Amino acid sequence: MNIIKIDKLKDCYPEQIEGTIEWYYCKESKDSCFDLYDAEEIIKSGKNFYGVNCHLIHFPEGTVHSPFEARENLYIENPVWDNGKLFFLSVDFSKKTIEINRYIPDNKKIELIKELPLDIVKDCYNLMLKISPIMLCREANDGICEIVWPENKKIEIGSTEGLLFRDGEDLYFSKWYEDPDYHEMVVVRDLNTGNIKDKFKGYIRRLPNGVYWRT
Repeated sequence: MNIIKIDKLKDCYPEQIEGTIEWYYCKESKDSCFDLYDAEEIIKSGKNFYGVNCHLIHFPEGTVHSPFEARENLYIENPVWDNGKLFFLSVDFSKKTIEINRYIPDNKKIELIKELPLDIVKDCYNLMLKISPIMLCREANDGICEIVWPENKKIEIGSTEGLLFRDGEDLYFSKWYEDPDYHEMVVVRDLNTGNIKDKFKGYIRRLPNGVYWRT
């Protein structure tokens, strides 16, 4: 058995980044694991947290890339792969800013794509990057999918819908329902009107070669 020891990382589990076979990510924190919204709640309670960092691991040799330095009250989200590039969402609760960055592995550089004030969103619940193009989105479980950047749109969706990705003027959502067994379907909505253009039972998954599988 061939085992490669990743010496620079401890107590964190590598997960593959959707859309690529080349990169994995690994989140690290001195605190117990929590998500971005939990981090925001800690700040609102008047406390601080050590920070949540995110590392990259290159397949197959296991080289570790650490684009960010861990810092108090800084939360680095899972990376997103789009058109051969890696993107990160980060929230700095001390500076009260949201950043979208692109990481360039060849020269190990971080490039700032956009900085936004934290108060541009009501809260950080389900605040995440989606593709394509890269979008900052928020789904607050209130029947609204909000595109925060690069454009600002609010789209009414079903209570069990979640955004998967964008293709041109089409937004693809997953939706679950029970009748009484659990099922999932894909709902395609118009970006500008929110109207349903298509829907079908099953799943859709993005592959590393840019193709999507539909089941």
